[in-house]
Amino acid sequence: AKWAQVVTGDRILFGDYMNPGADPRPYCEIKDLKELRRVVEAYLEDFNTQTNKPMKLVMFLDAIEHVSKISRILRQPRGNALLLGVGGSGRQSLTRLAASMCEYEIVQIEIAKGYGKTEWRDDLKKTLMRAGCEGRSVVFLFTDSQIVLESFLEDINNVLNSGEVPNIFDLQDQDQIFNACRPIVMAKGQAPTKFIVHETFLSRVQENLHIALAFSPIGDVFRARLRQFPSLVNCCTIDWFAEWPDEALRSVASESLADLDLGQQHVHQSIVEMCRDIHQSVEHKSEEYLNTLRRYNYVTPTSYLELIGTYKNLLHEKREELALAKKRLNSGLDKLSSTELEVEQLQKSLTELQPILEQTVKQVQADQIQIEGDKESAAKTKSVVVVEEQSANKKAQECQAIKDSAEADLAEAMPALAEAVACLKNLKLTDISEVAKYSNPPALVKLVVEGICIMRHIEPARVGEAGKKVDDYWPPGKKMLQDPKGLLDAMFGYDKDHIPAKTIAKVQPMIDNPDFDPKKIETVSKACTAMCQWTRAMHKYYHVALGVEPKRLALAGAEAELAVVSANLSELRAQLKEVEDRLADLEARFH
Repeated sequence: AKWAQVVTGDRILFGDYMNPGADPRPYCEIKDLKELRRVVEAYLEDFNTQTNKPMKLVMFLDAIEHVSKISRILRQPRGNALLLGVGGSGRQSLTRLAASMCEYEIVQIEIAKGYGKTEWRDDLKKTLMRAGCEGRSVVFLFTDSQIVLESFLEDINNVLNSGEVPNIFDLQDQDQIFNACRPIVMAKGQAPTKFIVHETFLSRVQENLHIALAFSPIGDVFRARLRQFPSLVNCCTIDWFAEWPDEALRSVASESLADLDLGQQHVHQSIVEMCRDIHQSVEHKSEEYLNTLRRYNYVTPTSYLELIGTYKNLLHEKREELALAKKRLNSGLDKLSSTELEVEQLQKSLTELQPILEQTVKQVQADQIQIEGDKESAAKTKSVVVVEEQSANKKAQECQAIKDSAEADLAEAMPALAEAVACLKNLKLTDISEVAKYSNPPALVKLVVEGICIMRHIEPARVGEAGKKVDDYWPPGKKMLQDPKGLLDAMFGYDKDHIPAKTIAKVQPMIDNPDFDPKKIETVSKACTAMCQWTRAMHKYYHVALGVEPKRLALAGAEAELAVVSANLSELRAQLKEVEDRLADLEARFH
């Protein structure tokens, strides 16, 4: 028989996955490639709905053939796969899809900072326990980029060869394995010895654990690893991921560009052909580069996907630039159109407003004449205001000088007055009441009380025999002291600016009396000391104020003159402001 009579299609494909959910799964030849593509895409869609890391794959015939091979390898007893190809050829993605089609669990380690032998042994031990103790079908996917230590490959080699890694399980793990596999051994009718249980565990690991190794065949490291660990070849079925064929390149480009609006179909097809031709031309040039310079330049499927992505990004940028330019052009045309209409309206309005414009010109000329007159009037008024301001400032300085002089004179009496007030504030009502209790007070107390009575215009009592009566201030003074609060209020509120001259004349002999001294009186009474200080302070303030009075009169006169000058200045300023406002209004209308 000839080959064409036996093989009727382009590809020979066998598998047990054409009837999802069937039990048992029939293993048969697959002749309907369209139906095969539909089934595999349905498996891919089902996988993407169940995972948090969906895969966006284009299922061209070469990719489907690889999925079929990997699926057939994984379904075989003790089937392990060695997937050889450059990065980006789809080894990991197609393995995950094939494991999902076989309803196997996929396991892959995650390399993080600090990942070493201990973490690797823990992950590998969990995988072996899952396959041997739990009896779950597991696909362990391992890539050459995950080989942190060469000992990782040694452990993989041991698992492929015998199903175990020496000394990986501690006593606790061995007890767990024994407890999990003992019922299985007993169910087979065998004695549950440690050796038989362990062999059962290893057998279950080899049956349920399928290792898929995704390695790159490039470089001397790969060849050295195969020589060092022969089980990587002896115990694995090799699947070569060659460069994508023409049909694969077209399918991937067509699927990747499907979401772009490229107009007609022939444009879309031309761009697909362009991407394929660019990729293939780079491959040919890389071969020439190798033959000429003996140096490698690897063109991987990832490069092809990056080419398509670059085209899509460039197309998006250029479309945005054209859209922006179009928007600017339309905006400019709209502006020109609206400006043309506005110019026509302005010309029409200008014709209608011509008489008004002529009248406005006449009004402007009249305003100019008025502005010149107002400017001249404002200048004259301003000069007068300047003179008046100088006069007012001079008068204000004179007033201030008089005021400063008067205040300086009054400052002489202020310390004594402040001291007296402070003493009064510190004086207690009980101190004054104590003085009022005297029936026959000391002479110094009488002297102080007499001074207070004179300052407060309290008349003395007349005592003695007829024709020989004398003034005595103690009886009315004692009565005054019996109201200490009223006395203090009267002293605090005393009108020191209007003390009569005759009052000062009456109190003068006491001021001249050497015994009328606060220090001497302090030995007799604290309250009388404060009263003595207050009397002396009022006497001193009177004489200072007497000298200040002419200055006060002069200040009052100067302030009156200043008020007249200020009023005149305010009136002139108001006139100037009125002229300037009118001038500003005219200039605003003129401009």
